[in-house]
Amino acid sequence: MQTDKRILIPTDFSDNAWNTIVYAMQLYKGSSCQFDIVHVYDVHPSQLATTLSSQRIGFFQDLIKKESEAGLNSILDDISNSYPDSTHVFNTHSRKGDFVEVIRDMVNTQTYELICIGTKGATGARALFLGSNTHSLIKNVDRCPILVIPDEVNFSPIRSIVFATDFERIYYKAEIKPIKKIAKQFGAKVCMLHIYDAPSLSHVQNYNSGALDNYFKNLEYDFYVVPNFSGVAKGIASFIDEEDVEMLAMINYKHSFLEELMREAVIKKITFNTKIPFLVIPSDT
Repeated sequence: MQTDKRILIPTDFSDNAWNTIVYAMQLYKGSSCQFDIVHVYDVHPSQLATTLSSQRIGFFQDLIKKESEAGLNSILDDISNSYPDSTHVFNTHSRKGDFVEVIRDMVNTQTYELICIGTKGATGARALFLGSNTHSLIKNVDRCPILVIPDEVNFSPIRSIVFATDFERIYYKAEIKPIKKIAKQFGAKVCMLHIYDAPSLSHVQNYNSGALDNYFKNLEYDFYVVPNFSGVAKGIASFIDEEDVEMLAMINYKHSFLEELMREAVIKKITFNTKIPFLVIPSDT
């Protein structure tokens, strides 16, 4: 079946990873999509050589690969039993290697509309899989938007999207496009949020906000300005709680809100603590 969109979904077979798949299926319900579900496993023989012979290492690697493939087949069974949309196609990929490098390679060789990833992985040895790698993807994958799905979030129609920005640079159509697509699909309002230090916008900020005004002119939107009393992260979180929005969006560019949050390690708090999906859009420059 020829599909209009391709969505990449990493999984570690945890409940949160399954919830991410379900969320993505609901987000694109009624849209022709191919979902590529990938499990990445990494085995370092050098770390095992002290206790295992080379023959046993090879056996262990084969076992991990088979477990990966079996887990993906189980996901396909679960999807089939959940009455998927007839316009959706599901492919699975079992890949050995570094998680971020594998995802980057897939994004560089295929055109994906979105990467959907959960914030928390399985317990025990795999506990850091999605937690640490979500952060790594945001820092290192710059050719595809990333939608981070918080743990245990159930899908609900997107009525409003908060777009957090500092208005410090000009915006490009390609950067705004992912927000507009979701807003159009659900008839959602776009809430452009600025957390400010100064009481008024500079000439540059006014100019850039005017460009956004033009980009969103065919959608419902509004500008919101909130004083920076307790930091950018808390300001965004408070706005989300007060306005009851369904999605947070940021553009990842140099000196952006997002870079500031990542530099201060606050990005992890947003990723793990927000109650709504977090859309990270790469810069077009």
